[in-house]
Amino acid sequence: MASSVRSTETPLGEAVGRLCGSCRWPLPADSPLLELLEAVIDIGSLGIWLDREPDSEEEKAEEADAALALATGEYPPRSTGEPSHETDGEAEEPEEDFDDEEWERYSRARETRRHRHEHWRRLHTYLLRSDKALRAFPVLRPWAEPLQARLAEVVEQERRAFAVLVQPVALAEAAAVGLLPDPEFTPGPEFAGLGGDAANVVRRAWREWELRASWSWHRLEDNDVAVSSVMRDAFGRRRKGRPEAEAAFDELVAGWIREARRQAALHAEAPRQLLAVRIPPAEKERYEGRAHDPLTEWEAGVIATYQVAADWPAGTVALLVPHLIGEHLLAGATRTMPVARLAVPGSALPVDALLRAWQPENDEESDR
Repeated sequence: MASSVRSTETPLGEAVGRLCGSCRWPLPADSPLLELLEAVIDIGSLGIWLDREPDSEEEKAEEADAALALATGEYPPRSTGEPSHETDGEAEEPEEDFDDEEWERYSRARETRRHRHEHWRRLHTYLLRSDKALRAFPVLRPWAEPLQARLAEVVEQERRAFAVLVQPVALAEAAAVGLLPDPEFTPGPEFAGLGGDAANVVRRAWREWELRASWSWHRLEDNDVAVSSVMRDAFGRRRKGRPEAEAAFDELVAGWIREARRQAALHAEAPRQLLAVRIPPAEKERYEGRAHDPLTEWEAGVIATYQVAADWPAGTVALLVPHLIGEHLLAGATRTMPVARLAVPGSALPVDALLRAWQPENDEESDR
């Protein structure tokens, strides 16, 4: 019987393509082969995202127009549309004082940015999973590393495409919001419609605006949905005193924006900081299965905009950032996204060498 058994050797990549799509071998739940099979799947899935067709000329033109539009804000200049609960942060239909075509143009631009952002994060998450698989099964490296290198190039291309759609000025002003003190409430007739709860409503509006504005890639003016939501909740269906309160809140927000921009200007000349960041993968929520990205919009925009070196499979990047952005990024560090100053006094090593030597597992970061 043994004389009829033949052995053959097949390259792993070829074996995966020939066998893994059709094999139905039952395995015990505690079989170590299950972990190996999962690792092979995580690595083999990288090939799905390779060799995609380049963007068409029409797509390139659309992305260029999106960059031009978003440089002026989220909505057409002079837009008075206000986001509502029903639209989940999207602005309402334009009023008669501006062009429907312009409104659609900005809507397409926001969708283009969203698509680029999500695609970059999706591809990088696949790359991070493959690196985790290799740490568990180093024997797979000869097959996996060429795939990783090719997908890393694609991830870098997506990073550049996304960065063009983010405004560095908006990122710096968002970082400056964290320097603002909590506002003091001054009673006045403009808040009469809120009754005795006026001071609490102002504090809630500030907290919501400060949280949204400091972790967003939007212009500061485009975060007013946070204040509008608090106002709607406070007034409910009541109309008396509402126009006066809305005008007062507009003045408050304008003052917060002016002070944030003043702080951004004060810190604009401070030396830049060289930081290392380990980027976490996007995740799926346990019960609903929806994608969840632990990176805020602001963090994603900063990483894409200020990267100077990257080890995409390992998920580590070096950033050369304005001082204020660096401080805000360090303040937001977590165990899942450690951040550290990368410069070593007296070291002449290039940035990519410093990044490779960084061991984020040894950093003790506190959760946000």
